[in-house]
Amino acid sequence: MENQINTQEKFKGRGALDAFLNLLSLVTLGWMSIAVGVILFQIIDKFLSSNAVYSLSRFSQTGLKVGVASALIVTPIFLAIIGLLHKNYKNGALSHESGVYRWLTYLILLVTALNIIGRLIQLVFKLLDGDYTLASILKIVVVLAITGGIFGYYWYDLKRTNYSQRSTVSKVFFIVAVIVVIASIMGSFFIVDSPKTARMKKYDQQRVNDLSELNNVINIYYQENRKLPADLSEARFTPFKDPGTEQPYEYKVKSEDQFELCATFSLAVEIDDQEYRYYADKNWFYHEAGYQCFTSTAIDITKPVPAPIM
Repeated sequence: MENQINTQEKFKGRGALDAFLNLLSLVTLGWMSIAVGVILFQIIDKFLSSNAVYSLSRFSQTGLKVGVASALIVTPIFLAIIGLLHKNYKNGALSHESGVYRWLTYLILLVTALNIIGRLIQLVFKLLDGDYTLASILKIVVVLAITGGIFGYYWYDLKRTNYSQRSTVSKVFFIVAVIVVIASIMGSFFIVDSPKTARMKKYDQQRVNDLSELNNVINIYYQENRKLPADLSEARFTPFKDPGTEQPYEYKVKSEDQFELCATFSLAVEIDDQEYRYYADKNWFYHEAGYQCFTSTAIDITKPVPAPIM
């Protein structure tokens, strides 16, 4: 009884630090695991998944970049917090027998166990449903490997009684975790856009949006005035400028109701590119690289639509 009182006095006032370190390690662990999973999923989608327009398993540069950025920032934080936490356990500044540590560890075990069960159910369902593509199976394997590793390590850590010496199991776990994160990030560098290419895509994206909006504004002018504008000097047209040159887009009147809009694009759009999922009949949505002009016909919604001929 006296020993228990002495132990309580020893760790009195350190519950906040214990909770902070354990909770932060839990959050960063989950964040790091999700980031690695996202990277591996995108690599799988790039090389193995269908590029069909309505497929949910599509490669995304945005998703890949979010995963890489998260892994680069969160992984060192997680390793630093875990190192600090175990240092406090080793020095006796904190106790691994504390209620905070045990509650949060069991929470990790619960989340990972539910994830493993859910993925196993998903695997069996996909096999029974005939959806046993290599991509879908590999994604389930990735999730099982990540959650299984986390569950196994924290189950072992929960049962440890001696923190005065380094654990070989812990050392192996963290080495493997670092290798997986580094390998995932390095693998992503082979398929992720360079900053220059990403900037060019953003400019092309803005040009596509501008031409679409400008086309709508010209149509509104046509409906109001029953004619096309002679030029784009009016205030309603001036906000639309090329993001790279800050110059207005070129406009040409072809006939009473036809006109051309011209722009210079940096890259040719890829049909299976996640960043360009448009479903319109205008050519600028599926542009080539370089200077191009696109013909459009103004629509007067005030004109009656002819009745169909029987």
